[in-house]
Amino acid sequence: MLIEDVKKSIVNAGFQDGEKMPSVRKMAERLGLSVNTVHRAYKLLSADGRIQLVHGKGCFWGSAPSFEVKPEESVYSVVERLFQNDLDSGVLNAFDELPSCKELSNRYGVSPYIVKKFLMQKSSQGILRHVGHRFFFSEERTVGKSNYVLFVHRSDEFGRLKIESERESDVFRTFAQIAAEQKIAVKFIGYHEASNQFFVSDGSTFSIKNDTHCLGVFLSTWLVNDASKLFAHFAMFKNPISVWWEYAPDMVPVSARNRKKWAFYNVAFGKEAGVIVGRYLKNKNMGPVHYLSPYHASFWSKARLQGLIEAGAEVVPLVDERFASPFDLMDVAKNSGIDSQKFLDNVLGELLKSATLDKFVCSNDWVAASLIDYFKAKKLPAPYVVGFDDTIESYRYVFDSFAFNVGTMVKEAIYHIVAPTIYAEQRRQMQTPLGRVVEKH
Repeated sequence: MLIEDVKKSIVNAGFQDGEKMPSVRKMAERLGLSVNTVHRAYKLLSADGRIQLVHGKGCFWGSAPSFEVKPEESVYSVVERLFQNDLDSGVLNAFDELPSCKELSNRYGVSPYIVKKFLMQKSSQGILRHVGHRFFFSEERTVGKSNYVLFVHRSDEFGRLKIESERESDVFRTFAQIAAEQKIAVKFIGYHEASNQFFVSDGSTFSIKNDTHCLGVFLSTWLVNDASKLFAHFAMFKNPISVWWEYAPDMVPVSARNRKKWAFYNVAFGKEAGVIVGRYLKNKNMGPVHYLSPYHASFWSKARLQGLIEAGAEVVPLVDERFASPFDLMDVAKNSGIDSQKFLDNVLGELLKSATLDKFVCSNDWVAASLIDYFKAKKLPAPYVVGFDDTIESYRYVFDSFAFNVGTMVKEAIYHIVAPTIYAEQRRQMQTPLGRVVEKH
């Protein structure tokens, strides 16, 4: 059969405009011809404008339908993303040897060759160093015996550090422990916001200045009302600063944004924490839940609710927008001459008048424990409760709670101080260490 006859047979097959045509192989079978002959006919029809050849999609009669072109993620981009997630979640420790190529290969679902090539690329960039088959994160500066890190945290007017929550205690203990493991001395400095002054533990004042022995600063904004006033003291500071950031990411003062040696750790745990809890509930097929929060004047309470919704959880909010934090609520209770627990119970009692479900996500563990006590006092069946903070109360009352990844935050904060340039190459300025829900039975 002449090629023109083949073309004529295809034209007379009755295809509609935009219709996908059979593959070359199937058309060859239909016409009883060789694949090469049909392939040639398709190419000639395409040159005539009778059919459209779309790479990866096939052949179409007349005009081809429009396709959304989605660029494929390269295998190296996949490894980069998964490696970054492991660093965020604490699977990888900036101070420890990395898992072997074989272990990472199994974890990321790619060949050991791809993993090794990725790690060697990071080594050539100076982010990693390798000794034989072993890989480590690089350290720019050796830590000498006379070197130290400043840990700045709010204090009273006498320099006594204010440590009033389990999370604060965890940060202090973890920081001191990891610094000791790395043989880094830590100097704890108090910041009294009302007087805008720094103090050492004996109550004498302290001045921020550049010191060749100071590797950098771990700067806490926990319950600091005006972070820009605190940051102003470090405007001329030359060494790295890791900021424990307790507010919305977009609230970082302009003066501190995109500074090369500054890294921020968003440990207010807002939307990301809500998403993780929401996915946890979805995996348990939990169904609709109430989100119970007396602190909905805060960005983090709103963000946690948003995260729950974005994760696909079915949520009915029960919220009070008068208070921005547990400390805010306690201050109002104190000024009203009411015990803070009784005050919280009254607030929750009002919110629970609108409750229609027996499953709750509570904005923190204090609320969760108080909710359980409320149901017991009313002699109602125990509700399902998940909280945030994974405090000792969640173990005493035995309910699920979101554990903030304090360990990862502290390790990365110290690593930034030891290797600021390498860190800047690898990370964004605002980090959000990931946590997880701790299930209890």
